[in-house]
Amino acid sequence: MSEKESRKCAYCHQEKPWIWTQGRLKDGSKIYIDNSKRRWAGRRCPDCERSRVQAAVRCDSFEKEIIMRQLEEQGYQIHSKTLPITVQANDSTNILTVGIRRAFTRNGQIVVESSCDEKADIYALVFESVRICSAEQMEQLSPRLEVYALGNKQAVTEGRSSQKEAYI
Repeated sequence: MSEKESRKCAYCHQEKPWIWTQGRLKDGSKIYIDNSKRRWAGRRCPDCERSRVQAAVRCDSFEKEIIMRQLEEQGYQIHSKTLPITVQANDSTNILTVGIRRAFTRNGQIVVESSCDEKADIYALVFESVRICSAEQMEQLSPRLEVYALGNKQAVTEGRSSQKEAYI
């Protein structure tokens, strides 16, 4: 291995060890690791890449769109839509990292899927709710029902597309 260097992560903005392994990927790019032999992912340190992958597995594009809309409605400017999501308050120059947690209520308490150990500046609590509907009830709802199309991120209503997401 070459001598140790450090590099500033483009996501957490911290100086982290950046060691070239003398190895290369098939595309010719160099492989860099940290002191724990975890790989850097481009400009992301191993810690940020790990949290990005965990968040991507936990949060699908539909949930992410709901979170984005809620952040914009509360006056945040979206800085990065890729996970981890970063935002900027309209009256601030600080970039904030958004942590995402699924939650539900039980006996007056809020239950979250995991602890808030990951360092985030603000958290989006996504409350899951379930409504059980019969086939007849779904049929009655169909005039007001829109389906979220994953490919083009637009809602589709009876063959035509719309800019609204599906909500019942």
